[in-house]
Amino acid sequence: MACHRVAQKRVRIPPRSLPLSHRFFGALSLLATLASSTRALAQDASRPFSVYLDCRDFWCEPNYYRTELAFVDHMRERTAADVHILITRERTGGGGASYALAFYGQHQFAGVSDTLPLTTASGATDVETRQAVVRTIKLGLARYLARTSAGAGASLVLAPIRETHETSVIRSDPWNSWVFRIGASANTSRERNSSHNNLSGSLSANRVTRDWKTSLRVDEYYSDQGFDIDGERVTSVRRDFGSNALQVRSLNEHWSAGLRASASTSTYFNQRLALSLSPALEYDLYPYDESTRRQLTMQYSAGVKRFQYNDTTVYLRIEETRPYESMNIAFEQKQTWGSVDARANGYHFLDDLGKSRMTFSGGANLRVMPGLSISFSGNYSIIHDQLYLPKGDLSSQEVLLQQSQMATGYRAYLYAGISYTFGSMFNDVVNPRFDD
Repeated sequence: MACHRVAQKRVRIPPRSLPLSHRFFGALSLLATLASSTRALAQDASRPFSVYLDCRDFWCEPNYYRTELAFVDHMRERTAADVHILITRERTGGGGASYALAFYGQHQFAGVSDTLPLTTASGATDVETRQAVVRTIKLGLARYLARTSAGAGASLVLAPIRETHETSVIRSDPWNSWVFRIGASANTSRERNSSHNNLSGSLSANRVTRDWKTSLRVDEYYSDQGFDIDGERVTSVRRDFGSNALQVRSLNEHWSAGLRASASTSTYFNQRLALSLSPALEYDLYPYDESTRRQLTMQYSAGVKRFQYNDTTVYLRIEETRPYESMNIAFEQKQTWGSVDARANGYHFLDDLGKSRMTFSGGANLRVMPGLSISFSGNYSIIHDQLYLPKGDLSSQEVLLQQSQMATGYRAYLYAGISYTFGSMFNDVVNPRFDD
């Protein structure tokens, strides 16, 4: 016994001899190992398998889905779940939404995967959308439930198929797929020595079919700010108007052709009138039907721009017309491990190649390991196309109140974030008390 105690003293390391960082990360590793090792023991026997709901493309209220999908365990981390459900969304031409629900089997369901589509109508409420999503999730989970012993106690109920009012409207569409929107907004704020008013309005008309896409939009914006400084009232006013038209023809599952036109005015950009017209051609490396999950598009356009300015520019112009060409390359992919996107676009005037702009942007949301995720995004623009800058220096008031665009050679933005979550993998209980 004495020899045994002496041997213990030889190998024992005093806790304080370990660096603080080693002890901290050692504790995290131990907690993560314990959480992973107890997964099978902790799972409720009444729930045959677990799921991880991944809907980062839009806000899906977690408490609602935990309540409506109570027959499965809801996991906090995707690698701990038996089924990973990835939901992506795109807007439809009619103003609704097209969802793709991908089911990825893991652990006991490894290799069992499926994808189900879902389309919601324009004007669908949050309740109607959530109910439709839950119904589709249940249909997708049925094949996994059938592979468990709990499947013996499950049943499928199919409502009678009948023609609804919505179906008859779609079959005899008096609008021929056209969707119109009118919108307006106003807000105002007041303090003792300042005021701020905003007014905006918009009108749009869109028509989307498998072969054609038409988009027309008009926007108007007005803003004013007022400040009392040393008994003097200082006011800043900004007005902007814009209109855009786009016509696209689908050529096949990879190619499309289009025509863009725009007209705008802006006090901020010293533009009394700006006109643009350009045909374009686009190629998607992947079929357009896969656009909710991945895209790699290359778009080329060439056209002409016409400018009329409020004040004489630094190039001593009050109006000008210039031909230009542009190129846009965009990549986007959404997978179970996260999502990435990158874009590079630029243009230059054909009569002066030095007058140009290049913009690079991208972002990612990645799950590095269970509980650990990183996200970042940013953009950088190289700016050499500020033809509209007014001649002369800006006053301090114009600079501080942002009444006019300032000269610059670049513009940059960067964001980065990291998070690590550990503890119980189970996320089933809903308790809304004191939710502010």
